[in-house]
Amino acid sequence: MRVEPGRSLGSMDPQQIYQEQTQPPDRKSFANTLKSALEEINGLQARRDEMVENMVAGHVTEVHDIMTAAEEAQLAFELLLETRNRLLESYQEIMRMQI
Repeated sequence: MRVEPGRSLGSMDPQQIYQEQTQPPDRKSFANTLKSALEEINGLQARRDEMVENMVAGHVTEVHDIMTAAEEAQLAFELLLETRNRLLESYQEIMRMQI
């Protein structure tokens, strides 16, 4: 275990220490998180559509793979709708609050 040498009080910059302590950690914003979730759901639906088109075109594909992709895309979309509904209900509840 390596022990780092301590700094003397004269070498510490209080302003730098304060800035390091007050800066929030790097986090993804809610908008970025929502955008990435929408992109992922869109990708799942595009994958499902591509697999169905390949099956209809006669390319060799397993039916259970297509059904799995379709169900995964459906569940992701339903989760998105439920999240939207809950957010909308929360917004409406906040708007009904009296100040």
